Amino acid sequence: MSEPRSMLTRALSSLGLMCIGLVLACLAGEGLVRLATADQRNYMVEMWRYATLLKRESANPAVGHEHVPNSSARLQGVDVSINSLGMRGPEPDLSDPKRRNIVIIGDSMAFGWGVDEAHTLRGQLAQALGGTVNVMTTGVGNMNMQQIVAHWLDYSPKIAADTVIVLATVRATEVQEAERAGWLVRHSQLYALGVAFSKMLAPGQQNLVGFYQQNWGEGPGRAAMVGALDALRADQQKRGYRVIVALIPETHEFHPYPFGFITEVMQKETTARGWPFIDMLPELADRPARSYWVMGQDPHPNADALERVARRLLPSLTTPAAQ
Repeated sequence: MSEPRSMLTRALSSLGLMCIGLVLACLAGEGLVRLATADQRNYMVEMWRYATLLKRESANPAVGHEHVPNSSARLQGVDVSINSLGMRGPEPDLSDPKRRNIVIIGDSMAFGWGVDEAHTLRGQLAQALGGTVNVMTTGVGNMNMQQIVAHWLDYSPKIAADTVIVLATVRATEVQEAERAGWLVRHSQLYALGVAFSKMLAPGQQNLVGFYQQNWGEGPGRAAMVGALDALRADQQKRGYRVIVALIPETHEFHPYPFGFITEVMQKETTARGWPFIDMLPELADRPARSYWVMGQDPHPNADALERVARRLLPSLTTPAAQ
């Protein structure tokens, strides 16, 4: 009896040592990843930090996730502050009924990912329009059009908007996963990087054109976007604000631009609702697409690109909307 018991003890001891080794290896890997990305130059890690430091689950299931009010962090080398309304940027003065309210709604591009506050689209428009106009953004990273509009509709009753700028991107029709982030994703950079890499290697992700052709075709993603635009139109009719749709081009290649089918769909849906449509590709196409990236591996538009977007929008914003 003693020999089998001894063998079992040795096996359990070996298993315990293996578990301890795995834990130590994971801790070492986590430490190395955090050390290697401490310069805030790793796009995927910085997006993970954004999600864990500045976001929370929304009480509205249609929105999914939102900013944590009165929070701040330094992300990708840029200081980001969220005001009491859950918007990036300074606290707007909503007490003066004579002050115009212009709201930019969208995803990480409306948020101004990777750009300091003064050079975000919100910041540049606010500076150009002067102190008599509140310019706000409800932009939150990783949102499709359905979430973007649902998020704005939570704000709409509280903000007497003069103009709503829909900053549309190629991600407008993406179908978001409903699952919650687990403990490891929320607390481990090593695990989050592994998840991000696995998604990058998923079928269809490497072929951007094919991926977006599928998303923008007749399917659930496009149907959700159309429904969201209908909801925005209904709210506009109820509250009387102006809607302008500006499409930011996909920033991997401008010559030739392979995503014209997205422009066609967005323009069709916009004009069908009587809204002005602004295609931002002509504003950017005189330079290589990569010259507008905020960082080497991050295709979000930089301050120069956003300055061009702001300049194109300004003529439509200098006068109040007709009520």
